[in-house]
Amino acid sequence: MSETNPTYNLNYDEDADVLYVSFGRSKQVTGVELADNVLLRLDTGKTTGAPPRAVGLTFISFQRMMAAHRDHPLRVSLANLRSLPDDLWLATLSVVTTPPVSDFLAVDLAIAPRIPPLPLPLAA
Repeated sequence: MSETNPTYNLNYDEDADVLYVSFGRSKQVTGVELADNVLLRLDTGKTTGAPPRAVGLTFISFQRMMAAHRDHPLRVSLANLRSLPDDLWLATLSVVTTPPVSDFLAVDLAIAPRIPPLPLPLAA
């Protein structure tokens, strides 16, 4: 199955259960695993000086993923990306929070403060 739109192309491989979303082409593509079974392909712009841009998304085990998230959106936590180099982290954040990627994924940002536990009261 294939679908073409002015801003993206969809291609679903039924045998492999993989959905490919293409936003364009690039000679310099970096892959970033956003979550289990979700891969972002992006051009960081390093070699050309251009802003980072999405090249595509790949959803592996797509039908199973959709069945599991039927009543609620698939959430992608950026905490999984903490190990990326700073420049790749910033490029990824820029790309996933803007169209066309944000048309397909909702990315949640959350603050998880590292507060030490309060001391237990002493028995009198």
